[in-house]
Amino acid sequence: MFGSTPVISTSFGGCKGIDYKQSIRGMMGQLDTMYAHHEYLLDSPRLTEEDKETFKETRWGLFHNDTGHIENSIKKLCELLYKHFGVKPIVLIDEYDTPLIEAYTDGYWDEMITTCRQLFHNTLKENDYLGRAIITGVTKVSKNSLFSDLNNLLVATVTDDIYTDCCGFTEQEVMDALKCQNIDDMKKVKEMYDGFIIGHQKDIYNPWSIVNYMHDRQLRSYWILTSSNKLIGDIICRHPYDKKYEIEQLMTGKPIHKVINENITFQYLDGDENSLWSLLLAVGYIKAENVVKDNEWTECDVSVTNKEVMSMFRTQIIAMFSNGNIAYENFTRALIRHRTWDMIGVMEDIAEYSMSYFDTAKNTGKHAPENFYHGLVLGLIVSMRKEYRIVSNRESGEGRYDIAIYPFDKTKDAYILEFKVLNEHREKTVQETAQNALKQIRTRNYESDLLAYGIPADHIYKLGFGFLGKKVWVVSDPPEKEEKDQVRSEWDNLRFR
Repeated sequence: MFGSTPVISTSFGGCKGIDYKQSIRGMMGQLDTMYAHHEYLLDSPRLTEEDKETFKETRWGLFHNDTGHIENSIKKLCELLYKHFGVKPIVLIDEYDTPLIEAYTDGYWDEMITTCRQLFHNTLKENDYLGRAIITGVTKVSKNSLFSDLNNLLVATVTDDIYTDCCGFTEQEVMDALKCQNIDDMKKVKEMYDGFIIGHQKDIYNPWSIVNYMHDRQLRSYWILTSSNKLIGDIICRHPYDKKYEIEQLMTGKPIHKVINENITFQYLDGDENSLWSLLLAVGYIKAENVVKDNEWTECDVSVTNKEVMSMFRTQIIAMFSNGNIAYENFTRALIRHRTWDMIGVMEDIAEYSMSYFDTAKNTGKHAPENFYHGLVLGLIVSMRKEYRIVSNRESGEGRYDIAIYPFDKTKDAYILEFKVLNEHREKTVQETAQNALKQIRTRNYESDLLAYGIPADHIYKLGFGFLGKKVWVVSDPPEKEEKDQVRSEWDNLRFR
């Protein structure tokens, strides 16, 4: 029956800070507000004086930033509410992981995870007075160490159907709301704010955006998730280069096919290449269609959710790649000037920076390392698209090349790039691997399409890339135009100035 079950509700969305002390103050402030909503318990005839003293002591401690009162605060309130109502309360915790996101990105993870783990353990595990709980956040809870000892968890992600009728506004609800406000702009509202998909339910709208639009009557972006953006930015800063090309693809309005692990857990963010896509999906920046689920993996076509989100992609998300601008410029300059040593230097720096990914890529499938390097180079050359047509995995001659770069101005050089990871059965060194990649370009006649396009043979620059972990080698045909020692010296001067 409605109104018959007590509810404890709190949100940690505002629990942010540059250090543990500041963030934990925000958490205690939220918990203190939670207690303030239940001050009527102090007048309850069913609570003993000792119970009421427990309530006052806990609230006093939360108000005065005594961290010793955090871990049992919700558990104690559950017990007091049960004694007053005779019904075990429901606990609602929104944005449970915001303090953890802040801690992860700002460097005080160990302190925060200890506090949060104990709070949630006491609230959800060691609590005889809990009816049930609903927890929301952008990181999935099922395998997170924060909840590793909980039983009877029912976990739902945006690709699950179980709560499709509980998330967001449906199109009919938006139409009815606009009609009530005498707003006749449904077509423009749909174009701007429609697009969220929960499970198989399409045409879901973000309530925050709709409510703000009806108040302001202006079609603009209202929805900015600052904490999630910090985490997204942190992931991009760790592995930026192979993502930019796909982000650019999304910004053209085209879907891309991805295999995503929706079990986002903080402890695996450093080495999981899919973490960026999983997070973008969880926060609603991208939507998933044609979903096929297999245990922990979700295979789907992803695209930018709607026009409102697209504006954030064009400002915030793409700006997060700014830390890689120097590498992009250096690599494309080296490519155009036929400086293989410079390309080697850029990629060695990236490999050193992204070593956590390289360690895991070896074990993610036969072609995973080559696919990573392929995406890496696509990300580095994406800025060339104003003057060149970049084609990936296209059949030409007697096979399928990795990347071909067609100049719009046919008096300029064209490029064919082939990538190989060292195969210990065929090669002893990464230099041999690069030579074999170059040989494949020649023997399979990959230049045939470029010749047919009208590029003279002496303007087609062929590059073989060899990789093994952090080791990178590049060979070219025609060979590098300048002496290697001189080019390496120039690269080192550029690199360390």
